[in-house]
Amino acid sequence: MQFNLYIFNQLFRTCMALITVLISIIWLFQSIRLLEFVVDKGASVWEFFAMSVAAMPLWLMITVPISGFIAVNWVFSRILADRELTVMQAVGLSPFQLAKAPIALGLVLSAFLTVNSVYILPNSFQTYKNLQFKLRHSIPTVLLREGVFIEIVDDLTMFIGKRGENDVLQDIFIHDTRTDDRVITMTAETGKFIDRDGVPTLILQNGERSEGDDEGQTGAVLLFDSYSLSITQKNDQPTERQSIDMNEDSIRNLLSPERATSPKYYLQRHAEAHYRMASPWLGLALTMLSAALILKGQIRRDLWSKRVMANVSACVLVIICVVMTRGWTSNQAIFWPLIYLSILAPIGFAGRHLISPKAPAIGEQT
Repeated sequence: MQFNLYIFNQLFRTCMALITVLISIIWLFQSIRLLEFVVDKGASVWEFFAMSVAAMPLWLMITVPISGFIAVNWVFSRILADRELTVMQAVGLSPFQLAKAPIALGLVLSAFLTVNSVYILPNSFQTYKNLQFKLRHSIPTVLLREGVFIEIVDDLTMFIGKRGENDVLQDIFIHDTRTDDRVITMTAETGKFIDRDGVPTLILQNGERSEGDDEGQTGAVLLFDSYSLSITQKNDQPTERQSIDMNEDSIRNLLSPERATSPKYYLQRHAEAHYRMASPWLGLALTMLSAALILKGQIRRDLWSKRVMANVSACVLVIICVVMTRGWTSNQAIFWPLIYLSILAPIGFAGRHLISPKAPAIGEQT
Protein backbone atom coordinates (compact mmCIF):
# COMPACT_ATOMS: atom_id res chain seq x y z
CA MET A 1 0.00 0.00 0.00
CA GLN A 2 2.77 2.42 0.95
CA PHE A 3 4.69 1.54 -2.20
CA ASN A 4 1.64 2.19 -4.40
CA LEU A 5 1.03 5.53 -2.67
CA TYR A 6 4.68 6.45 -3.14
CA ILE A 7 4.50 5.58 -6.85
CA PHE A 8 1.20 7.44 -7.29
CA ASN A 9 2.62 10.61 -5.74
CA GLN A 10 5.58 10.49 -8.11
CA LEU A 11 3.33 9.78 -11.09
CA PHE A 12 0.94 12.61 -10.20
CA ARG A 13 3.69 15.20 -9.68
CA THR A 14 5.45 14.18 -12.87
CA CYS A 15 2.18 14.26 -14.83
CA MET A 16 1.31 17.75 -13.55
CA ALA A 17 4.79 18.99 -14.48
CA LEU A 18 4.47 17.54 -17.98
CA ILE A 19 1.00 19.04 -18.47
CA THR A 20 2.38 22.43 -17.42
CA VAL A 21 5.29 22.15 -19.86
CA LEU A 22 3.14 21.00 -22.80
CA ILE A 23 0.45 23.62 -22.15
CA SER A 24 3.15 26.31 -21.89
CA ILE A 25 4.62 25.29 -25.25
CA ILE A 26 1.19 25.31 -26.92
CA TRP A 27 0.34 28.60 -25.23
CA LEU A 28 3.56 30.13 -26.56
CA PHE A 29 2.76 29.21 -30.16
CA GLN A 30 -0.89 30.18 -29.73
CA SER A 31 0.10 33.53 -28.24
CA ILE A 32 2.11 34.41 -31.34
CA ARG A 33 -1.08 34.07 -33.40
CA LEU A 34 -3.18 35.91 -30.82
CA LEU A 35 -0.77 38.84 -30.82
CA GLU A 36 -2.45 39.84 -34.10
CA PHE A 37 -5.40 41.05 -32.06
CA VAL A 38 -3.16 43.11 -29.79
CA VAL A 39 -1.13 44.69 -32.58
CA ASP A 40 -3.77 45.11 -35.29
CA LYS A 41 -6.98 45.40 -33.29
CA GLY A 42 -5.77 47.19 -30.19
CA ALA A 43 -6.94 44.44 -27.83
CA SER A 44 -6.24 44.91 -24.15
CA VAL A 45 -3.87 42.71 -22.16
CA TRP A 46 -6.87 41.27 -20.30
CA GLU A 47 -8.55 40.25 -23.58
CA PHE A 48 -5.30 38.66 -24.77
CA PHE A 49 -4.95 36.52 -21.64
CA ALA A 50 -8.68 35.74 -21.54
CA MET A 51 -8.50 34.27 -25.05
CA SER A 52 -5.35 32.34 -24.15
CA VAL A 53 -6.90 30.80 -21.04
CA ALA A 54 -10.30 30.14 -22.66
CA ALA A 55 -8.69 27.91 -25.32
CA MET A 56 -6.79 25.76 -22.79
CA PRO A 57 -9.55 23.18 -22.11
CA LEU A 58 -9.38 22.17 -25.78
CA TRP A 59 -5.60 21.64 -25.53
CA LEU A 60 -6.04 19.61 -22.33
CA MET A 61 -8.04 16.93 -24.19
CA ILE A 62 -4.83 15.67 -25.81
CA THR A 63 -2.04 16.95 -23.54
CA VAL A 64 -3.43 15.27 -20.39
CA PRO A 65 -3.49 11.67 -21.78
CA ILE A 66 -0.06 12.10 -23.37
CA SER A 67 1.33 13.53 -20.12
CA GLY A 68 -0.03 10.53 -18.20
CA PHE A 69 1.59 8.16 -20.69
CA ILE A 70 4.97 9.90 -20.47
CA ALA A 71 4.75 10.08 -16.66
CA VAL A 72 4.31 6.30 -16.35
CA ASN A 73 7.36 5.62 -18.53
CA TRP A 74 9.43 8.32 -16.80
CA VAL A 75 8.68 7.25 -13.22
CA PHE A 76 9.05 3.50 -13.83
CA SER A 77 12.33 4.12 -15.65
CA ARG A 78 13.60 6.04 -12.63
CA ILE A 79 12.55 3.47 -10.03
CA LEU A 80 13.97 0.70 -12.21
CA ALA A 81 17.31 2.52 -12.25
CA ASP A 82 17.13 2.67 -8.42
CA ARG A 83 16.29 -1.08 -8.39
CA GLU A 84 13.06 -0.39 -6.47
CA LEU A 85 10.95 -1.99 -9.17
CA THR A 86 13.17 -5.07 -9.30
CA VAL A 87 12.95 -5.50 -5.53
CA MET A 88 9.15 -5.19 -5.51
CA GLN A 89 8.89 -7.83 -8.21
CA ALA A 90 11.32 -10.05 -6.33
CA VAL A 91 9.21 -9.98 -3.15
CA GLY A 92 6.26 -11.35 -5.10
CA LEU A 93 4.17 -8.35 -6.22
CA SER A 94 2.24 -9.18 -9.38
CA PRO A 95 2.08 -6.89 -12.43
CA PHE A 96 -1.47 -5.91 -11.46
CA GLN A 97 -0.37 -4.95 -7.93
CA LEU A 98 2.48 -2.87 -9.34
CA ALA A 99 0.07 -1.26 -11.83
CA LYS A 100 -2.39 0.00 -9.21
CA ALA A 101 -0.74 3.44 -9.09
CA PRO A 102 -0.79 3.97 -12.90
CA ILE A 103 -4.41 2.76 -13.02
CA ALA A 104 -5.35 5.19 -10.24
CA LEU A 105 -3.62 8.00 -12.12
CA GLY A 106 -5.49 7.06 -15.31
CA LEU A 107 -8.83 7.12 -13.47
CA VAL A 108 -8.06 10.56 -12.02
CA LEU A 109 -7.09 11.89 -15.47
CA SER A 110 -10.18 10.40 -17.12
CA ALA A 111 -12.47 11.83 -14.43
CA PHE A 112 -11.00 15.29 -14.94
CA LEU A 113 -11.21 15.00 -18.73
CA THR A 114 -14.87 13.95 -18.49
CA VAL A 115 -15.73 17.08 -16.51
CA ASN A 116 -13.60 19.13 -18.91
CA SER A 117 -15.27 17.65 -22.01
CA VAL A 118 -18.87 17.90 -20.77
CA TYR A 119 -18.87 21.17 -18.81
CA ILE A 120 -15.66 23.22 -18.98
CA LEU A 121 -14.82 23.02 -22.70
CA PRO A 122 -18.19 24.23 -24.11
CA ASN A 123 -18.33 27.25 -21.80
CA SER A 124 -14.69 28.28 -22.13
CA PHE A 125 -14.61 27.84 -25.90
CA GLN A 126 -17.74 29.96 -26.21
CA THR A 127 -15.91 32.72 -24.35
CA TYR A 128 -12.95 32.29 -26.71
CA LYS A 129 -15.06 32.48 -29.88
CA ASN A 130 -17.07 35.47 -28.61
CA LEU A 131 -13.88 37.41 -27.86
CA GLN A 132 -12.43 36.39 -31.21
CA PHE A 133 -15.53 37.57 -33.06
CA LYS A 134 -15.62 40.83 -31.13
CA LEU A 135 -11.96 41.63 -31.82
CA ARG A 136 -12.10 40.62 -35.48
CA HIS A 137 -14.98 43.00 -36.03
CA SER A 138 -13.51 45.79 -33.97
CA ILE A 139 -11.86 48.85 -35.43
CA PRO A 140 -8.05 48.79 -35.56
CA THR A 141 -7.64 52.23 -33.97
CA VAL A 142 -3.92 51.69 -33.64
CA LEU A 143 -3.69 51.89 -37.44
CA LEU A 144 -5.27 55.34 -37.57
CA ARG A 145 -2.46 57.81 -38.16
CA GLU A 146 -2.53 61.56 -38.22
CA GLY A 147 -2.67 63.16 -41.67
CA VAL A 148 -3.16 59.88 -43.56
CA PHE A 149 -6.20 58.52 -45.42
CA ILE A 150 -6.97 55.04 -44.07
CA GLU A 151 -9.56 52.57 -45.38
CA ILE A 152 -10.60 51.17 -41.99
CA VAL A 153 -13.12 48.78 -43.60
CA ASP A 154 -14.04 48.16 -47.22
CA ASP A 155 -15.57 51.27 -48.84
CA LEU A 156 -15.10 53.40 -45.72
CA THR A 157 -12.16 55.81 -45.76
CA MET A 158 -11.20 57.99 -42.83
CA PHE A 159 -8.81 60.88 -42.28
CA ILE A 160 -7.86 62.41 -38.93
CA GLY A 161 -5.91 65.59 -38.47
CA LYS A 162 -4.79 64.91 -34.89
CA ARG A 163 -5.06 62.30 -32.19
CA GLY A 164 -5.59 63.70 -28.72
CA GLU A 165 -5.60 62.24 -25.24
CA ASN A 166 -7.74 59.18 -24.43
CA ASP A 167 -7.88 58.35 -28.18
CA VAL A 168 -10.03 61.39 -28.97
CA LEU A 169 -9.78 62.08 -32.71
CA GLN A 170 -9.78 65.63 -34.07
CA ASP A 171 -10.46 67.17 -37.49
CA ILE A 172 -12.17 64.12 -38.96
CA PHE A 173 -13.11 63.44 -42.57
CA ILE A 174 -15.06 60.33 -43.62
CA HIS A 175 -15.94 59.05 -47.11
CA ASP A 176 -18.55 56.26 -46.96
CA THR A 177 -19.62 54.25 -50.06
CA ARG A 178 -20.79 51.08 -48.30
CA THR A 179 -24.40 51.66 -49.39
CA ASP A 180 -25.07 51.02 -53.08
CA ASP A 181 -25.84 54.08 -55.23
CA ARG A 182 -25.12 56.45 -52.37
CA VAL A 183 -22.03 58.39 -51.29
CA ILE A 184 -21.87 59.90 -47.81
CA THR A 185 -19.30 62.44 -46.72
CA MET A 186 -18.88 63.59 -43.15
CA THR A 187 -16.63 66.04 -41.34
CA ALA A 188 -16.45 66.60 -37.59
CA GLU A 189 -14.36 68.48 -35.07
CA THR A 190 -13.87 65.51 -32.74
CA GLY A 191 -14.80 61.86 -32.47
CA LYS A 192 -14.21 58.74 -30.39
CA PHE A 193 -14.64 55.00 -30.95
CA ILE A 194 -16.87 53.08 -28.55
CA ASP A 195 -18.30 49.56 -28.41
CA ARG A 196 -22.10 49.54 -28.64
CA ASP A 197 -23.66 46.10 -28.22
CA GLY A 198 -20.69 44.47 -29.87
CA VAL A 199 -20.68 46.93 -32.78
CA PRO A 200 -17.76 49.37 -33.11
CA THR A 201 -19.27 52.85 -33.29
CA LEU A 202 -17.72 56.25 -33.94
CA ILE A 203 -19.33 59.12 -32.02
CA LEU A 204 -18.80 62.35 -33.97
CA GLN A 205 -19.18 65.79 -32.40
CA ASN A 206 -19.93 69.14 -34.13
CA GLY A 207 -19.88 68.24 -37.79
CA GLU A 208 -21.61 68.07 -41.15
CA ARG A 209 -23.05 65.14 -43.10
CA SER A 210 -23.76 65.34 -46.82
CA GLU A 211 -25.28 62.65 -49.00
CA GLY A 212 -25.14 62.25 -52.75
CA ASP A 213 -25.49 59.72 -55.54
CA ASP A 214 -22.74 57.81 -57.31
CA GLU A 215 -22.76 60.37 -60.13
CA GLY A 216 -21.62 63.17 -57.83
CA GLN A 217 -24.98 64.90 -57.35
CA THR A 218 -25.20 66.25 -53.79
CA GLY A 219 -28.42 65.80 -51.85
CA ALA A 220 -29.31 66.61 -48.27
CA VAL A 221 -26.81 68.29 -45.94
CA LEU A 222 -27.12 67.78 -42.20
CA LEU A 223 -25.41 69.80 -39.47
CA PHE A 224 -25.16 67.89 -36.21
CA ASP A 225 -23.94 68.31 -32.67
CA SER A 226 -23.57 64.55 -32.19
CA TYR A 227 -23.77 61.70 -34.69
CA SER A 228 -23.25 57.92 -34.32
CA LEU A 229 -21.64 55.98 -37.16
CA SER A 230 -21.60 52.18 -36.98
CA ILE A 231 -18.41 50.74 -38.43
CA THR A 232 -19.13 47.45 -40.21
CA GLN A 233 -18.08 45.95 -43.52
CA LYS A 234 -21.55 46.63 -44.91
CA ASN A 235 -24.47 48.46 -43.39
CA ASP A 236 -26.49 45.22 -43.28
CA GLN A 237 -23.65 43.12 -41.82
CA PRO A 238 -24.80 40.97 -38.86
CA THR A 239 -23.44 42.08 -35.52
CA GLU A 240 -23.76 38.69 -33.87
CA ARG A 241 -22.28 35.31 -34.76
CA GLN A 242 -24.63 33.35 -36.99
CA SER A 243 -23.29 29.90 -36.03
CA ILE A 244 -21.36 28.39 -33.19
CA ASP A 245 -18.37 26.07 -33.16
CA MET A 246 -18.92 22.39 -32.31
CA ASN A 247 -16.51 22.70 -29.39
CA GLU A 248 -18.78 25.22 -27.68
CA ASP A 249 -21.99 23.24 -28.11
CA SER A 250 -23.29 20.71 -25.58
CA ILE A 251 -23.15 16.98 -26.23
CA ARG A 252 -26.96 16.81 -26.16
CA ASN A 253 -27.20 19.39 -28.93
CA LEU A 254 -24.49 17.69 -30.94
CA LEU A 255 -26.42 14.41 -30.90
CA SER A 256 -29.80 15.97 -31.74
CA PRO A 257 -30.40 17.41 -35.24
CA GLU A 258 -33.49 19.21 -33.95
CA ARG A 259 -31.60 21.00 -31.16
CA ALA A 260 -28.54 21.70 -33.28
CA THR A 261 -27.75 25.24 -34.34
CA SER A 262 -26.43 23.91 -37.67
CA PRO A 263 -28.34 20.70 -38.56
CA LYS A 264 -26.68 20.44 -41.99
CA TYR A 265 -23.43 19.49 -40.28
CA TYR A 266 -25.09 16.67 -38.35
CA LEU A 267 -22.56 13.96 -39.28
CA GLN A 268 -19.60 16.04 -38.11
CA ARG A 269 -21.50 17.04 -34.97
CA HIS A 270 -22.52 13.43 -34.33
CA ALA A 271 -18.88 12.31 -34.55
CA GLU A 272 -17.79 15.17 -32.29
CA ALA A 273 -20.35 14.20 -29.64
CA HIS A 274 -19.18 10.60 -29.46
CA TYR A 275 -15.56 11.71 -29.46
CA ARG A 276 -16.28 14.10 -26.57
CA MET A 277 -17.82 11.21 -24.60
CA ALA A 278 -15.14 8.63 -25.42
CA SER A 279 -11.92 10.66 -25.50
CA PRO A 280 -11.70 11.26 -21.70
CA TRP A 281 -11.05 7.53 -21.29
CA LEU A 282 -7.92 7.94 -23.38
CA GLY A 283 -6.19 8.99 -20.14
CA LEU A 284 -6.90 5.59 -18.58
CA ALA A 285 -6.20 3.69 -21.81
CA LEU A 286 -2.71 5.12 -22.32
CA THR A 287 -1.60 4.79 -18.68
CA MET A 288 -2.88 1.20 -18.40
CA LEU A 289 -1.38 0.20 -21.74
CA SER A 290 1.96 1.71 -20.77
CA ALA A 291 1.94 -0.05 -17.37
CA ALA A 292 1.00 -3.39 -18.96
CA LEU A 293 3.84 -3.29 -21.48
CA ILE A 294 6.34 -2.23 -18.79
CA LEU A 295 5.39 -4.60 -15.98
CA LYS A 296 4.57 -7.83 -17.78
CA GLY A 297 7.20 -10.52 -17.29
CA GLN A 298 10.63 -10.14 -15.79
CA ILE A 299 11.68 -6.49 -15.45
CA ARG A 300 15.26 -6.08 -16.62
CA ARG A 301 17.22 -2.97 -17.49
CA ASP A 302 18.63 -4.49 -20.68
CA LEU A 303 15.07 -4.92 -21.99
CA TRP A 304 13.96 -1.40 -21.12
CA SER A 305 14.68 0.20 -24.50
CA LYS A 306 12.59 -2.44 -26.29
CA ARG A 307 9.69 -1.91 -23.90
CA VAL A 308 9.85 1.86 -24.35
CA MET A 309 9.79 1.48 -28.14
CA ALA A 310 6.80 -0.85 -27.87
CA ASN A 311 5.11 1.62 -25.55
CA VAL A 312 5.58 4.58 -27.87
CA SER A 313 4.41 2.56 -30.88
CA ALA A 314 1.30 1.39 -29.02
CA CYS A 315 0.49 4.95 -27.88
CA VAL A 316 0.82 6.34 -31.41
CA LEU A 317 -1.28 3.48 -32.80
CA VAL A 318 -4.10 4.11 -30.31
CA ILE A 319 -4.17 7.85 -31.09
CA ILE A 320 -4.17 7.14 -34.84
CA CYS A 321 -7.09 4.73 -34.41
CA VAL A 322 -9.08 7.31 -32.45
CA VAL A 323 -8.48 9.97 -35.12
CA MET A 324 -9.33 7.57 -37.96
CA THR A 325 -12.56 6.31 -36.39
CA ARG A 326 -13.62 9.87 -35.70
CA GLY A 327 -13.06 10.67 -39.38
CA TRP A 328 -15.03 7.61 -40.50
CA THR A 329 -17.94 8.59 -38.24
CA SER A 330 -17.94 12.07 -39.81
CA ASN A 331 -18.74 10.40 -43.14
CA GLN A 332 -20.88 7.47 -41.97
CA ALA A 333 -22.74 7.75 -38.65
CA ILE A 334 -22.91 3.95 -38.35
CA PHE A 335 -19.21 3.83 -37.46
CA TRP A 336 -19.65 5.63 -34.11
CA PRO A 337 -19.08 2.43 -32.00
CA LEU A 338 -15.55 2.24 -33.42
CA ILE A 339 -14.62 5.45 -31.56
CA TYR A 340 -15.36 3.73 -28.25
CA LEU A 341 -13.76 0.47 -29.41
CA SER A 342 -10.50 2.24 -30.30
CA ILE A 343 -10.23 3.43 -26.67
CA LEU A 344 -11.81 0.54 -24.76
CA ALA A 345 -9.84 -2.15 -26.63
CA PRO A 346 -6.46 -0.96 -25.24
CA ILE A 347 -7.99 -0.86 -21.72
CA GLY A 348 -9.24 -4.43 -22.10
CA PHE A 349 -5.95 -5.60 -23.59
CA ALA A 350 -3.95 -3.97 -20.79
CA GLY A 351 -6.23 -5.37 -18.07
CA ARG A 352 -6.00 -8.90 -19.44
CA HIS A 353 -2.24 -8.57 -19.85
CA LEU A 354 -1.82 -7.45 -16.22
CA ILE A 355 -4.08 -10.09 -14.69
CA SER A 356 -3.25 -13.13 -16.86
CA PRO A 357 -0.70 -15.72 -15.71
CA LYS A 358 2.94 -14.91 -16.12
CA ALA A 359 4.14 -14.89 -19.73
CA PRO A 360 7.29 -13.66 -21.48
CA ALA A 361 7.37 -9.90 -21.82
CA ILE A 362 8.51 -7.88 -24.79
CA GLY A 363 12.15 -8.64 -25.48
CA GLU A 364 12.33 -11.74 -23.23
CA GLN A 365 13.47 -15.12 -24.43
CA THR A 366 10.97 -17.95 -24.02
